[in-house]
Amino acid sequence: MLIVSKFRDYYDASVGYGIDKTIVYERETKTIKSRLFFLDEYIAGDNYYSNWRDYGSRSNVRHEWRIIGFCGKTYVLLTEFTRVSKDNETSEYYYGDECLERLFDGVGDKWRYKETKNFIQKWHNREHIDFFYDNKAPVFSVEPSMVYRGSVEVLLNPILSEIKFFRLFESYTAFQEIQMFISGVIGIKTIGTTEIDDKN
Repeated sequence: MLIVSKFRDYYDASVGYGIDKTIVYERETKTIKSRLFFLDEYIAGDNYYSNWRDYGSRSNVRHEWRIIGFCGKTYVLLTEFTRVSKDNETSEYYYGDECLERLFDGVGDKWRYKETKNFIQKWHNREHIDFFYDNKAPVFSVEPSMVYRGSVEVLLNPILSEIKFFRLFESYTAFQEIQMFISGVIGIKTIGTTEIDDKN
C-alpha cells in the first residue's frame, strides 16, 4: 500500500516490508457531520465523572469520550486529562472495558455504571461497514463536541498515534488491516496494472 499523506502515523514504518503501489491510501483529514453516532449529554458532558467522583469539588482531572472507527468496526475511547500545572496537562487513553475499570471502583453508582457500560457495549468492537464505505475512509474519530440537532462532528483519517491506538493494533497489523480494507471493501484510489501482450 502506498500512503499519500502530509503527516506520519505509527503504522507507516511497516511500509518497509514492501509497497504494493496498486493500492493507494490518500490519507487526508477532514471533518464531516453525522447522525449515525451519538455522544449524549451524559457521556460527553465536560468533566462529568471527575465532578461526581470528587463530590462536586474542583478537580484537576477531566475526561473526554470518542468513538474511533477502524477498518469496519468502532471502538470506544476514554481520554483522561490531568492538569499538572497552570499551562500543562498530561493525557492517558483507555479503550473498551478499561474505561469502566478507570472510572468505577467496583460497580459504584449503579445508574452511572450501567449507562456507561451500555454505551461501551453499543459502540465498542461493533461493525459499521456502510459509514466507512460511504465516506471512503478506513479510519475516523467521532469528536467530543457539542451535539447540533442530533448530529456530531466526525474527523476522517485522524492521526492514530496521538491516541495510542497501537494498544489495540500494533504497527504491522494496523498497516495490513488498512491495506486489506481499502482493497477489499472501500476500494479507493486503486491503480490498475497495464496488460502487455506476449510479443511485447
